[in-house]
Amino acid sequence: MIKQLFQSNSFLLFIGIAVIAILIWLGGDQSLGLLRYDASAINDGQYWRAITGHIVHSNGWHLLLNLASLIMIGTLFSEHLTAKMWLLVFSLSALAVSACYFWLAPEFGYYVGLSAVLYGVIIIGALLDIKQQPFTGWVVLVFVTARVIWQQYGGSVDSLAEIIEDRVAIESHLFGISTGYVLGLLLLWRQRKMPNNKTETQLDVIESSRLE
Repeated sequence: MIKQLFQSNSFLLFIGIAVIAILIWLGGDQSLGLLRYDASAINDGQYWRAITGHIVHSNGWHLLLNLASLIMIGTLFSEHLTAKMWLLVFSLSALAVSACYFWLAPEFGYYVGLSAVLYGVIIIGALLDIKQQPFTGWVVLVFVTARVIWQQYGGSVDSLAEIIEDRVAIESHLFGISTGYVLGLLLLWRQRKMPNNKTETQLDVIESSRLE
């Protein structure tokens, strides 16, 4: 299974995102200041922050927690889409969460971290997984959705805030799963329109098996 994962371009995309996040973290406070989501800076034309704000982190623990989630999601769900589609999903999720902050929650001027995008990605993965592994897909979908709703209604995140040395942006998790449901349902609709098409990822695995 591990060998097949590393032969998959889709899973390698998840690894690539992890590597980029690590390299940016190594840049320290200078990278943080240049790349974090900053509503005022975006308003002044620094539009890249709408994307890059999601791959910078407050500290090493914040980074490690998100990278662990990223790899877990990639292991469970990367096979469901091609690398190009996952890249589009990550990009659209980041832009959508930033747009929600900019227009719906302007009181939050700053944001860092991959968690909001990951909440969206795991919802998408679970929705796509239901078709092949209904039990796993539904369990993940219900658990993640319930967790985010619990957070919105006063669920304690104080211990996590101490670890990451920053406020836990629970509103971003809500933005993330909302984006995930929209994009995930669109992808399911797209797959229904093309039910007989194999994904590039599936073809890559088949071709690798033939070569062994």
